[in-house]
Amino acid sequence: MSTAFEAALKVRNAADYADFLFPHLHDDFHVLDVGCGGGTITLGLAERVAHVIGVDPSEGELADVRRYAAEHQIENVEFRVGSVYGLDFPSGNFDACLCHSTIETLSRPLDGLIEIQRILKPGGVLGVACVEYGGLILAGPNDEVIRRFYAVRERVWQLENAADPYLGRRLRGLLKRAGFERVIATAKYFSYGSSEDVQSFGLARAEDCRDPWYASSAKKHGLATAQDLDAMSEAWVEWSSSPEAYAAFAWCRALGWKQL
Repeated sequence: MSTAFEAALKVRNAADYADFLFPHLHDDFHVLDVGCGGGTITLGLAERVAHVIGVDPSEGELADVRRYAAEHQIENVEFRVGSVYGLDFPSGNFDACLCHSTIETLSRPLDGLIEIQRILKPGGVLGVACVEYGGLILAGPNDEVIRRFYAVRERVWQLENAADPYLGRRLRGLLKRAGFERVIATAKYFSYGSSEDVQSFGLARAEDCRDPWYASSAKKHGLATAQDLDAMSEAWVEWSSSPEAYAAFAWCRALGWKQL
């Protein structure tokens, strides 16, 4: 198993990212994780319930987690390729669903939520979460340069129809429109304020500046030159070792229940 996956398992875990759903899960539940990505959160859910299925549109995302589950004999979890617009399950099949970092990437988020409601049992619960760019907090050196990184990423997401950086604040309304009841919307901050966390976060953002999709999209839309991207990457490297560096992101979350 790759060290990269092991590291991701520690950083992107269910204890941090699915904690708002935990109080509503029971050990006999069958759970769907829609848009599971690398599956690290899915594995954490599997520790608490009878069975979990992770679904993601990308087959490539699932290779490492499938290997990890097989090597560690985790038998109550499986991973499938699929789309939130057409989940390959009967209606009323799951007790609960997690949808993390996915709804904001959809061109038709309401349709996705309606499809999720279909596969839930009556009384079943959905937990959905999206990053919220309006809640970004940054401090440290090169403030203007590293903020530009996020300004560019925000516009790239919008221009490429990749994600809505402000959809999180609309989750309560979207769940209600999709027919969910007893909807509760909250937010949680993820903070990077220790030397280890700052270094990991900053170096990861430095790598993001050189990501082929981000870089090519930024240049295509005239948002940044190659020199700009190099400067942002170097700024993040400097930021990552600064004792004054701090970052925090808001994640908007919502819980909703299917009508009994």
